Amino acid sequence: MWQGVFYFIKLAIVVAIAIWVARHPGQVSIEWLGYRVDSSVGILLLAALVIAGIAALLYYLWKILRRAPGSVGRSLDASRRKKGYEALSQGMVAVAAGDVDEARRWARKADGLIEEVPLRRLLSAQAAQLAGDEAAAKRHFDDMLDSADTRFLGLRGLLMQALRDGDEDAAKKYLSEAYRLRPQTPWVLTNMIEVSLRAGDLDQAAEALQVAVRNKVLPREEAEHKRAAILMEKARLAADAGQSDAAARAARDALKLAPDFTPASLLLARMEADHGKVGKARGILEKAWARQPHPEVGAMWLSLQADRTPLDRYKALDRFLGERESPEAILLLARAALDAELWGEARRHLKPLTDGRPSHRVCALMAELELKEHGDELAAGGWWRRAETAEADPAWVCGNCGAVAEAWALRCRNCDHFDSLAWGLPPRIQTLALPEAVPEEAAAPASPGSTEVLSPRETGGETARPLPAPSPASSSSPDTAR
Repeated sequence: MWQGVFYFIKLAIVVAIAIWVARHPGQVSIEWLGYRVDSSVGILLLAALVIAGIAALLYYLWKILRRAPGSVGRSLDASRRKKGYEALSQGMVAVAAGDVDEARRWARKADGLIEEVPLRRLLSAQAAQLAGDEAAAKRHFDDMLDSADTRFLGLRGLLMQALRDGDEDAAKKYLSEAYRLRPQTPWVLTNMIEVSLRAGDLDQAAEALQVAVRNKVLPREEAEHKRAAILMEKARLAADAGQSDAAARAARDALKLAPDFTPASLLLARMEADHGKVGKARGILEKAWARQPHPEVGAMWLSLQADRTPLDRYKALDRFLGERESPEAILLLARAALDAELWGEARRHLKPLTDGRPSHRVCALMAELELKEHGDELAAGGWWRRAETAEADPAWVCGNCGAVAEAWALRCRNCDHFDSLAWGLPPRIQTLALPEAVPEEAAAPASPGSTEVLSPRETGGETARPLPAPSPASSSSPDTAR
C-alpha cells in the first residue's frame, strides 16, 4: 500500500515540474562551429535526458562485452562441476550396489571433470576396494591425507583397512590422529574405545567413554557400566600383580558407577578379607546379595564363617538371606543344611525345587543328599543322570553371541565382544532324553524312557550341549553341581 502512495507522490512531483517548465519556457541559444540553435528550456532538458539514456545504454553494452569471456568460462566450469557431481552420485550408487565396473567408470569420469573434491577421492578409493585392489585404495586414502579437507576421510579409510588387516598399531595411530582432529565424532569415539581395549590401554578407553557420554554418543547408564567393567579389569590385573590396595580402590570405583556389579563386590570382599577385615567383607557381600542373589556371593559369605560350626553357619543365614523366595536363597540354605548334616532341613528346602523341571544344581544337591543321608548310590545315580538333561542354571552369558562363560570377563572369549557378559539363563537344550531308570520321587515329571522335544520358540533357536554328569564322590559343594 505504501509503495503505491509513494509512487503517486513521485509522479505528482514530476508532473508539477513539467507544468512549471511549460509555463516558464524561456529561451536558450547555442552557437557552435558556425551554427546557431534557438530553443526553449524544456526542449533542452529533454535532449539532455535522451543523450544521458544513450550514454547509459552504451556503457551497459560495453560492460557486457568486457565480461563476456569470464561469463562463458564460469558457465562452462559450472557445467563441468554439475556433470562431475552427477558422476560422483552415480558412482556412489554403483558402490552401494556392488557394481565394480560401473563404479570404476563413474570414478574415472569424475576424475576428469572435477579436481580437489573429497568425495571424488573417496569414490576412487571405494571403487578400488570394491574391486579388491586394497593397495590402490590405500594409495587413494594416503593421497587424501595431504589436504586438510580430505584428511579426516582418509584417516577413516586407512583405519578401516588396518582393522580388517588386524594391524592394531596402525589402527591406533590413525585413530589417535582422527581423535585429535574431531574428538566428538561418534565413530571415532566408539573405535577409540575398542582399539584402546585391544591394545590394553584401559585409561584411554575410559577417557573415550567419558567423552562419549558428554557428547551423548552412548547412553549414560550404558557408558557407566562399561567404565565399571574397565575398572573391574584394572582391579583384577592389580590383584593378580599383588597390588591389593590398588585393586580394592578400582573395585570401589566400579561399584560407585554400577552398584549391582557382582564381580566388583566379590573382588572387593576378597581384598578386605585378605587384609583381615572379615566383618567389612561380610557387609559388602550382604549388600551385593540384597541387590542380586548370586551363588558366588553366597558361597563366599559361607566361606567367611569358618570360625563357626556348620550348624551356626546355617542359623546365621537368616540375617544374610532376608527374603527366602529366590531359588538362590533356597539353594544356599540347602547347601548349609547339608554341611550341618540337617538332612530333613535340606530335603525340605530342595523339595519345592524338584517339582516340574529342576535345574542341574538341584539335581546335584539331591544326589549328594541321597548319598550322605541314606548311602543310596542307586538313587544318587538317578539324580546324576537326570542332571545331564536338567534345566540349565544361571551363568555368565554373552549377550552378543550367546556363549556361556565360567566366570565374568571384560571380553567374551568366544566373540571378543566388550562388556557383553551378563548373569542370566543360557540357551535351553533342544532335545532332552530322560534316563530309563529314575527314582520314583525324581521321575514324577516324565515317564521312564520318554523324550521331550522343545519347539524353536521354547529353545530360542539355540542348541546347547548337555552338561557332563560328575561322579557322586565329587559332589562336596554346591559349585560342583554347575
